[in-house]
Amino acid sequence: MTISGIMTMVDEFDINKRTGIDLPHEIISTTPSPDLKARMNPRDSEWRDIDTVYASFGQVYDIVTPISMLRTVAGVGVGGKLYVPHLLKEVRQVGQQSEPDYRPAHAFQSLDPQRPNPKIVSIPEDQHKVVVDGMWGVVNNGGTAGAIKMAGFDIAGKTGTAQVVGLGKDTGANRDHSWFVSYAPAYKPEISIICLIENSGFGSQHAAPAVRAIYDVYYAKTRPQPEAPKNNIALRIR
Repeated sequence: MTISGIMTMVDEFDINKRTGIDLPHEIISTTPSPDLKARMNPRDSEWRDIDTVYASFGQVYDIVTPISMLRTVAGVGVGGKLYVPHLLKEVRQVGQQSEPDYRPAHAFQSLDPQRPNPKIVSIPEDQHKVVVDGMWGVVNNGGTAGAIKMAGFDIAGKTGTAQVVGLGKDTGANRDHSWFVSYAPAYKPEISIICLIENSGFGSQHAAPAVRAIYDVYYAKTRPQPEAPKNNIALRIR
């Protein structure tokens, strides 16, 4: 795949566009391209094949927001449905119209009402299986996030370690950022979680365990727990 193929896929998944979340001033992600390299590295602006290799696994010239990454990975998890994320489902009516503190009801709407929600991206079934199986393996088959494997609730995920500076200088305030993006259950998704912990090191050591703690809470709230056996001892009163 050439860089043009990667850029086409990025555009198909809306990665370099606003997600439409109901927050002002949303920052847009910027993924690898010859133009981005020219801006980031003007002394060596020519795009080479090795740049495409690095771009294919997120090693160079990536500026991606957590919400954009979460929308993309969650969309892949549910077979290519890209939903517009939002924080607020609805605001209920306050007071009556005749009252000075009246506020009408307001339900969530995408910032772009013409935007389909969800947007459907066609993912061939065989390719979808390869991706899901791979993300399942990251947690459940000896991958980098094996430490957060969860019995009865298969997490699919990907760890990430984003370099802040070059090797040898990655200490203190320049330590790498810790990432983990995920959804679960792997083959029938209900929930998707992303974690970014700045300047903390490897994704497997920090972001992934933080996400596991959230899944623990979700699992406890959504799966009925077996009741403790009742004490059947009868007391005889004389």
